[in-house]
Amino acid sequence: MPERKRQVVVIGGGPAGAAAGYHLARFGFGVTILESRLFPRVKVCGEYISPAVGEELERIVPRDHLVAAGATRVGAFIIEVGERRHVWEMPSPAWALSRSTLDEVLLEKARAAGADVIQPAMVQRVEYTDDRAIVSVTDGPHLNADLVVHADGSGRHDLAGPVPTAKGLIGHKCHLRVPEGVIEGVTIRACPGAYVGTIRVEGGLATCALVAAARLTTEHGGDLDSLLKRLWPRYQHECRATDWKSCGVARGGYQRPGHPRSLRIGNAAGAVDPIGGEGIGLALWSGSLLAAILERLAGPEGDLTLPVLHRAEAQLGRAYRARLRTRLPACRAAAAVLSRPWLVRLMWPLVLAPSLSVRPWYALTGKPLKAT
Repeated sequence: MPERKRQVVVIGGGPAGAAAGYHLARFGFGVTILESRLFPRVKVCGEYISPAVGEELERIVPRDHLVAAGATRVGAFIIEVGERRHVWEMPSPAWALSRSTLDEVLLEKARAAGADVIQPAMVQRVEYTDDRAIVSVTDGPHLNADLVVHADGSGRHDLAGPVPTAKGLIGHKCHLRVPEGVIEGVTIRACPGAYVGTIRVEGGLATCALVAAARLTTEHGGDLDSLLKRLWPRYQHECRATDWKSCGVARGGYQRPGHPRSLRIGNAAGAVDPIGGEGIGLALWSGSLLAAILERLAGPEGDLTLPVLHRAEAQLGRAYRARLRTRLPACRAAAAVLSRPWLVRLMWPLVLAPSLSVRPWYALTGKPLKAT
């Protein structure tokens, strides 16, 4: 394949940015990934990798490499409300791996494929013209690019502005160190104004993800251990192995970029409530899809003229809207139900029937009904 000379700057080295950088570099584009933090770093994330993107993930990181990094397969989904508890067998299993490890592994794969990685690199501003984009990095270089890909979870440097977040809702995350058998599978606990998710990851740790109304944190004076103990009585703060991290909850349909030389992927392009476990999945899928679209439209010469970029955005937008069509309302509805335990109790007969609960949920959120 002839070497493409067109330059792409990717802002953000998480799963979306690393996936895009990996594939674009393999297709011959000049790729520079700018990541603001040194790795390993902790991100607010449920650390569940949807079975909807198992193939995309394993295309970048082969299965044996995932296992060597500490990833495990998860096949049980558990829902709790009060003292009630029900276990489903997942129609298709998921991968579980901490973001600290996953992000590092993916970014290294992008680097090995030929992408330049600048880290840490804090983007100061991006200027767009019809001919190029100029990315300015604090205490760093000014990069000329034919295209800027926003994969930072926000899109703050795109002219359309940052992706919206859910008003009055905050996501929190820490890791717990608990004995084997205490946390198995993916467990979601319904709570008043909140829901709690846990999953075991590598290194003897379990992820604890809490999505809660901001007023609950205020009621507890910002003490998240106290809040979690109220919502999940079995929690013991002595088990917490890492500090709490918090951020807003991205939520919204496809966010069209503000300039032809700007494209958005991952949460910067559109996001569903985290209850669906589709965050990492959307990131990997959109990064891979963007690269495939550009490889097809740009041709052997790497044509990134405005007409090509207009077509690329239109194709990416159509695919993103289709991807979110059922995921977005399904995840928002599930979050609303799980933050109202009385409603979960009312629906408990449906919960107990896989054909009326977990299987429709898999279908609505795009997860395969058979293992791959």
